[in-house]
Amino acid sequence: MFDFLNLKMYNKDSAEQVMEKLLHEEFVYQLKQDSYLTIHSSSGQSIISHAITLDTKRNSLIIAEKNPDGILILERNDPVTIMTQVNEDHEVFSFQSKVTNIILDDGEILYEVVIPKRIQKGQRRKGFRINIDSSSEVKLSNSVYSGQLDNLSNNGLLFTIDGYWPEPIEIGENLSQCQVKTNFINFECNVNVRFIQFEPYPARRTLIGGRLAGLSPLHKHQLSGFLATQQRVEQRRKAEIRDQVF
Repeated sequence: MFDFLNLKMYNKDSAEQVMEKLLHEEFVYQLKQDSYLTIHSSSGQSIISHAITLDTKRNSLIIAEKNPDGILILERNDPVTIMTQVNEDHEVFSFQSKVTNIILDDGEILYEVVIPKRIQKGQRRKGFRINIDSSSEVKLSNSVYSGQLDNLSNNGLLFTIDGYWPEPIEIGENLSQCQVKTNFINFECNVNVRFIQFEPYPARRTLIGGRLAGLSPLHKHQLSGFLATQQRVEQRRKAEIRDQVF
């Protein structure tokens, strides 16, 4: 009887270890597809940044946090929750950790966090998001900036403008009467800023991400239709890949 109980416990532990390994592999795969992450600090502040290096020997992740003022957002030993962007299957991976090291590298601020054994995976099916590499013009504060739209969903966007955006801006601030013009869709909106980052030489560009609001019914309908079309295209592409594999 004791041998039977020990065998059941061994199988349970093995199953948990296999699941942990699979989640780690899925998490690493997701980072390779989209390196952008959201860091939630213990104070409730959310920072969108991106993964630079995954150190498998140290089981740690190096995350870049670059901003125009060179201000340390986090300190060593600060507890954080790391969350990936929503992938094509609307999955989000997350884990709790702490900042183990801070690296200053040629004006860049890098944080090192340990990846724990337990990684969580959840579903976010409310908004389909696509990665885009499209030249665009963005009108902010009555000034037109050239750059590109990086990704887009019904709820938010991330865009890059060439050079440093000189306007004062803070996380949580609302940008009103924004205009986004691309070669496939144009719309006007308000943007609640959730992320801003200036990349110095040689890039010399500013990344701004936020939540969409204030779309007219027409623009909201056009955006939803465009995203629905892109989602169907992506589903067909994934189906074709599965057919080729199996």
